Amino acid sequence: MKPARLIAITLSLAAVLHLGIIWLVPRAITGIFMSRVIAQAGANHALTPPLPTDTARSVVMPSPDLLYAVCVYDLSAGPVRVTAQPPGGYWSAAVYDRNSDNVFTLNDHDLAGRPLDLILTQAADPTLTARFPNARQVPPPHATGVLLVRALVLDSAHMQPALQAQASVRCTPIAPAG
Repeated sequence: MKPARLIAITLSLAAVLHLGIIWLVPRAITGIFMSRVIAQAGANHALTPPLPTDTARSVVMPSPDLLYAVCVYDLSAGPVRVTAQPPGGYWSAAVYDRNSDNVFTLNDHDLAGRPLDLILTQAADPTLTARFPNARQVPPPHATGVLLVRALVLDSAHMQPALQAQASVRCTPIAPAG
């Protein structure tokens, strides 16, 4: 076989492997994470783990000063409403698609002390706006994914507000109107 042909085959295989890994790895990592959360809390229910330690890996590389609440959402049966009462300090809520893409984020500056009220839905729905006028509709690109709510815990004074905020996170399927 000629060297030029071997080089072309090698480069083609490298390109296919590279693209395959770039596509597969985020989906695999997110899929494993989602299946672990579903095993503990089910879909469309908040899971509230304790403050991470140096051995915690329920969230990939968790920050030891962030208290997490996690919800694997599944919109196949309809919209899901996410509510929470954030603490006074730093917090964030982020929606990730099933391939680990961040598709929506809010933090303490965005809501300025107001409660978190999101509706994850596959398509904007004016009837949901009428039913939940204070909620913001977020249409992720796929029906499944992960929502992470994080509260900063710098010291013991921040722990109780963060725990209260974590306990307030709700991830609830919306029943049809009627």
